[in-house]
Amino acid sequence: MPTLKDVAKKAGVAPSTVSRVINDSSRISAETKQKVRSIMKEIGYHPNLNARNLVKQRSHNLGLVIPYSSEEAFADPFYSEILRAIGVLANSKGFNLLLLTSDRAEKEKETVLNAVKGKQVDGILLLRAQKNDQLIKELKALNFPFVIVGRPENKEDYYWVNNNNIQASQQAVEYLVENGHRQIAIISGPKNYTMNIDRIQGYRQAFSAKNIPVREDLIILLKKINYQNIYLQSQKIIKNHPEVTAFYGMSDTMAYTIIQAMNDLNIKIPNDISIIGFNNNPVSKLISPPLTTVDINIYLLGNKATELLIAIINKKIKEPTSTIIPSQLIIRKSCSKIKQL
Repeated sequence: MPTLKDVAKKAGVAPSTVSRVINDSSRISAETKQKVRSIMKEIGYHPNLNARNLVKQRSHNLGLVIPYSSEEAFADPFYSEILRAIGVLANSKGFNLLLLTSDRAEKEKETVLNAVKGKQVDGILLLRAQKNDQLIKELKALNFPFVIVGRPENKEDYYWVNNNNIQASQQAVEYLVENGHRQIAIISGPKNYTMNIDRIQGYRQAFSAKNIPVREDLIILLKKINYQNIYLQSQKIIKNHPEVTAFYGMSDTMAYTIIQAMNDLNIKIPNDISIIGFNNNPVSKLISPPLTTVDINIYLLGNKATELLIAIINKKIKEPTSTIIPSQLIIRKSCSKIKQL
């Protein structure tokens, strides 16, 4: 079995240099790293990561906190795409991923803190932001590395990556308004998530900017987001409010369900009703009709959040900071222009 010394001899470097390459030391040039890694692969040398982790007191795992069970999360293309981005960068930096999921807040906190205190992870990525979040307060008190994908309540106190959800949501609704829509129903998730708060604020601002009254009865907050609730609620809205000409789904997945619900009522999209989504999941351009939506650069969100977390773990960033990922409206064929009477 090849040893570290075998790699060093073949590469013409000291064993300590090989060790530094394995640890991804910034003292070693990119050229040397590439050379040593190529030789490691060529001769079949695999470093003893368990021994290295014991010495460095690291697990080389990143914990991922998702606000659903793993079954629900993997059914949503948003999470599949953001996990792909996280996994690619984490793997390139020598980290594995550990999913920490639960459908209850208290159980989620217990699961995450057990992983942290048991040294199972070196850092945490929280793929949600919510009001009065006890978990992030405890992680901060432990001075444990973590990054939030979303806007925390106290923005200056944490490390986070997000889109400008207020601005992006306003742009989406203004697009509908500019195309003649006034009766626009919006379906949102629980108001304890700051993403929902921000996107509803953007919805309101779009109407305010055009001096159009907001229909409070068309703002629907669901306590639990799932296929059945969205499907039934969207059909209820259209039956109780036939004047509605457009739906704003707070995610593409929600928009897909609304489309199905309308199809089952023989309501044609976009001829009878327009639908706009949010996220620009990879499949949104493939459905019928292709979905008009907001592209939030899901992959870049995951990439930048992971990059920030690894920098915190390696003590390259020591003060709270944030990154805003740009978004843009993607116009496809699920919306149509209507004439005002």
